[in-house]
This record gives sequence, structure tokens and C-alpha cells, in this order.
Amino acid sequence: MLSGVVIAIVCLPALLTFVWFSEVLAGCFALRKERTSPVAAPGTLSHRTTVLIPAHNEGAGILPTIRDVQAQLGPNDRILVVADNCTDDTAAIVQAAGVEATVRADPARRGKGYALEFGVRHLGLNPPDVVVIMDADCRLGETALRHLSDSAMASGRPVQSLYFMLAPENAPPGKGVNLFAWCIKNWIRPLGLKLLGLPTQLFGTGVGFPLSLLLGRDLGNSRLAEDCALGIALASAGYPPLFVSEARVHSNFPVSQAGSGQQRQRWEKGHLDNIVDLVPGALAKSLRDRNLGLAALAIDMARPPLSLLVLITAFC
Repeated sequence: MLSGVVIAIVCLPALLTFVWFSEVLAGCFALRKERTSPVAAPGTLSHRTTVLIPAHNEGAGILPTIRDVQAQLGPNDRILVVADNCTDDTAAIVQAAGVEATVRADPARRGKGYALEFGVRHLGLNPPDVVVIMDADCRLGETALRHLSDSAMASGRPVQSLYFMLAPENAPPGKGVNLFAWCIKNWIRPLGLKLLGLPTQLFGTGVGFPLSLLLGRDLGNSRLAEDCALGIALASAGYPPLFVSEARVHSNFPVSQAGSGQQRQRWEKGHLDNIVDLVPGALAKSLRDRNLGLAALAIDMARPPLSLLVLITAFC
């Protein structure tokens, strides 16, 4: 019994490292193919699309995001901003820009998940075909909205854009490492998974859904990585997320070292919480249901943050 536990402890980091390496290797092949192929034009189908933007005290920086989205809206599309527990003038700024805003005030229940649940319920009053979720500090790439809308309707699945993080002006030294790690995480690995016919994790912004996948779903929670948890839930229901690299969004890393450190701690804590809370149940359900997409997401999520994985592997 003891020897089996020891073997499992030694082999698990090696297995997770192999999974990560396989994803990256497949992604490099896919990237080479992508760079030599013309970018696919968005489809000609027209679907009613709403861009849902949860915003907490984003009045100072939300307008560039609003303008990006407005430039890509069709005649039947709209934006809905959820001004969530704001103490600034986010709602007034958004409304002055000609955008619909709904105000949520519930200090006891804070978190992006609660804001999304509030927004989806509001959309039920005038339902679109597709919901695209954008963070209030993200910029939208050209034709990204139509790529997401068309792909979500054509596949009937959640679709994740290619989400870049960029270094702002006057960024401190060392951001190049962060940028490279982000490209591996959000571009190369999802490309590899797509090449292998497997789903991707959700990244929380630049993601489209047929509205039917969100209505009635329990989104209200305070998870730090609510996006990955939602991807697992949808894959469990038979709707594994699809990576659509033609649609691109980006935002900037925080300028300060303190801000970058806090952001990284939130991401890593959210990742570790999901490993403990979600991975065992997802793996068990994937085996019972023979759900390959769910199994792939669970195994991918089981890999701890890369720095921790390297440390664990070194000690084993």
C-alpha cells in the first residue's frame, strides 16, 4: 500500500509535466500552420449578440472598451454593463456613452460570478442569441465579435478567444518573461489542445455563449477562477469550450510590481482552489459518462501553476 502511494506521488508530477509538454509541442505545430494559413473571415450569419461587461469601479477606463465593442455591433446587437457594487460613476459614464447599464448593489455577495448571474437574468427580459463576456479593461480585436458570435452559434458550444496580456509603457524589467508565459498559457497550449481535438479552459474574457447555455445556470459565486469552473460545468453538461484563435482580445499587465504580484496571487490561488474543489469530481464524472472533453479539461486543470509544478518535480 505504502509503495503504491510513493509511486503515485512520484509519477503524478511526471504525468502532469508530460501533459503540459504535449500541449505545448502540439501548439507549436499548430502555430506554424496558423501562421502560413490566411486568417478566416468571419461568417455571414447574423445572430443577435449582446456583449455583457461586468464592471466594478471601472468608470476611469471603461470607455475604450465600450468604443471597441460599439464599432463591431450590428443593428440587432447591444452592450449591457453590470455596474457591480460601484462607488464611482461607472453607470453614469456608460449611459452617457449611449450604452445600457444595470446597477447591482449587494455588498454581502461580491465577485464577478454574482455580477454575471445578475446580468444574464437581466438579459432574459430581452434575450439575444449569443452572449459575449468582456472584462471592462479589455480591448477587442478587429472582427472578434463576429467570429465569437458565429462560432458559438455554429458549434452550440462556449467559444474562447485568444486573450493576450501586453506590457504597458514604462513597464518594469522582467515583463518579457510574463509575456512569454502568458503566450504559452493562453495561445500555444489552447492551439495544441484544439489540434488534438480537445477543449480549452475559459479565460474569463472574450468568451461567447449561446444564451441557452447560461440561462438557469448557477453562476453566482465568489471563486477567484470562476471562468475555469464554468468551463468544467459546461463540459460536464456536454458543451466543452472551443478555442477560436481568429477572435482576439487583449489587456495590459499592471504597471506596478505590487499590482502584478497581487494579480498573480489571485490567479494562482484560484487555480489551486479549483484543483481541490473541482478536479476529483470532474475526473470521476468523466469516467462514469465516458466524457473525453471533461476528462481533458480536468487533467489540464490538475496541473498546478508552472512554477509550483517545476518545484514539485525537482523535489520528486
